Amino acid sequence: MKKWVKVTLSITGGIVLLACAGGYYVYKNYFPKEPERIVYDKERVLQPIHNQLKGINIENVKIKEKEVVNATVDELQKMIDNGKLSYEELTSIYLFRIQEHDQNGITLNSVTEINPNAMEEARKLDQERDRNKNSNLYGIPVVVKDNVQTEKVMPTSAGTYVLKDWIADQDATIVKQLKEEGAFVLGKANMSEWANYLSFTMPSGYSGKKGQNLNPYGPITFDTSGSSSGSATVVAADFAPLAIGTETTGSIVAPAAQQSVVGLRPSLGMVSRTGIIPLAETLDTAGPIARTVKDAATLFNAMIGYDEKDVMTEKMKDKERIDYTKDLSINGLKGKKIGLLFSVDQQDENRKVVAEKIRKDLQDAGAILTDNIQLSTEGVDNLQTLEYEFKHNVNDYLSQQKNVPVKSLEEIIAFNKKDSKRRIKYGQTLIEGSEKSVITKEEFENVVQTSQENARKELDRYLVEKGLDALVMINNDEVLLSAVAGYPELAVPAGYDKNGEPIGVVLVGKQFGEKELFNIGYAYEQQSKNRKLPSL
Repeated sequence: MKKWVKVTLSITGGIVLLACAGGYYVYKNYFPKEPERIVYDKERVLQPIHNQLKGINIENVKIKEKEVVNATVDELQKMIDNGKLSYEELTSIYLFRIQEHDQNGITLNSVTEINPNAMEEARKLDQERDRNKNSNLYGIPVVVKDNVQTEKVMPTSAGTYVLKDWIADQDATIVKQLKEEGAFVLGKANMSEWANYLSFTMPSGYSGKKGQNLNPYGPITFDTSGSSSGSATVVAADFAPLAIGTETTGSIVAPAAQQSVVGLRPSLGMVSRTGIIPLAETLDTAGPIARTVKDAATLFNAMIGYDEKDVMTEKMKDKERIDYTKDLSINGLKGKKIGLLFSVDQQDENRKVVAEKIRKDLQDAGAILTDNIQLSTEGVDNLQTLEYEFKHNVNDYLSQQKNVPVKSLEEIIAFNKKDSKRRIKYGQTLIEGSEKSVITKEEFENVVQTSQENARKELDRYLVEKGLDALVMINNDEVLLSAVAGYPELAVPAGYDKNGEPIGVVLVGKQFGEKELFNIGYAYEQQSKNRKLPSL
């Protein structure tokens, strides 16, 4: 059964919220087209892999690959501690897997760029490990979404044709933080172009730069969701142990749920956005994607913090540093009050069994459930926010960059029209609408303030007044409120429907309640053990 539905997505995910169809918010009467197997510019990825695997014993890579697949960060570090693996060997395994399964074979097309110095960096980390290892991320390759800047190596494009070769002169703040922990960037992940804010009909996971990204659990058959589609695929298919996605409304948790991995949208202001191509700065954030809750928490530890260049992180300036991996327990759900944002009886037959299992898994883990909570989205809107902010944010971003080929959204639109068949296969209705928008600054500010107040009031009615520890939805059915409120969301695998399509739960917590959310998510994960490996 094919189910390609545009969801409300993200910082970068784009699309906005009007009508409800099958639980996903979409524009009424506008549906994305079914995806095609489109792969642009394979050599962009394959050439740097070929260059770095020259002279490497591929048979040895294949032998060690079996031990690496599905390993957690802790397990990888233990193998390295015991001398069974090196960071160089680990990197070669991921490069080999990308070559064999992402750009050839099943051709998931989740990677847009490869760090040409990845093996060299891994080799250096091996040499310096004994004196420099300072965290559990040391030596671990991470893939970042293709809207996250990497300094002087690998283009940063937001999936666009116009920026496909543009290289930033500075790392994004979160990339600098990763490097301080000893991690390094293996490559860039494909994404829904302009964070799904390009066209009503564009399938999730498509970019003019690299083509169509596919879901490893059902290429063509199942949606990748987006816009952090490639980041989720990279982790699900084990092309890297960790990835970074970005989200405005659903774009981390939706592809994570859809591809059976863990994804966190943090509270707004916990993670710097400096050096990330924006969609809507009042909503945008970056977050970790991993195969386990603990691995996601490990990556999140390195991403948080105050950044003087991002006013939204002012809240983190004096905030006490927390280790989000500490005290995770299988008993973390015992006695917790959990509100269900779904009814088992109202699910279609295809996912009713999974909905029943979600409820049972939570109960078996000791949770106290409140069934069928109905949230109101009255007075909550992100349509005008996206329409107004996109133009202004993109123009501001481009004006601050060096050697960028375009300096405004107007120039981007004109550039695309010169070869629309290749550059904008599915059109550019949304960005044209933003360019022509007549929304005033006063109207925008009023909508943002009113929507945020209403969203927080509605969520706090349950999370504060009624004392619930978390709310639980299936996939991203109810993400509008938490996104607009700036509250955290955590996606965790929940199982698979009758056709084998992944389903996830998304937990919503109080503002800055990530510690509690990780604890609940970890207990659910360990109790249910729902995740299965995709067959490549």
